[in-house]
Amino acid sequence: MGHKDSFIQEQAARGVDVLRDPAINKGTAFDLAEREALGLHGLLPPHVSTLEAQVGRVLENFRRKASDLEKYIDLANLHDRNWTLFYRVLMDHPDEMTPIVYTPTVGLACQQFGHIFQRPKGLFVSAKQRKVFGCSHLNGDRSERIHDRGPQRHQRQRWRKL
Repeated sequence: MGHKDSFIQEQAARGVDVLRDPAINKGTAFDLAEREALGLHGLLPPHVSTLEAQVGRVLENFRRKASDLEKYIDLANLHDRNWTLFYRVLMDHPDEMTPIVYTPTVGLACQQFGHIFQRPKGLFVSAKQRKVFGCSHLNGDRSERIHDRGPQRHQRQRWRKL
């Protein structure tokens, strides 16, 4: 059994559910056998693209954007759809992409968050909402087990100071 066969067998999702999961969505890079096995016929354009061709299209559209904030939004949308393609673009073009997904553009994106918000990701709890959401438990032992995941540790520390 080849890598491609094991990829198809591991996927419990089918059809549109595959396309909605950015961890497994390959967009137009699904070959004909994968499209058949995953029930994707009719949900994608019929042309099968390579990852390299997809990167080329992403870059072409990315470079048409007038501002860094528009580029940030474009990359955020790509991340929401297809992690493989998103990270390939970032890894292949770090000098061009890093200023968009990191400083200085991410600061502007934070300032404009209310204007550019498109899709919920995570849980948004302000200092005033802590009691409404019952977030006082975030300082307890349970939160240490549940929330001890990288950058979230800094959020926990900030909540402790509030």
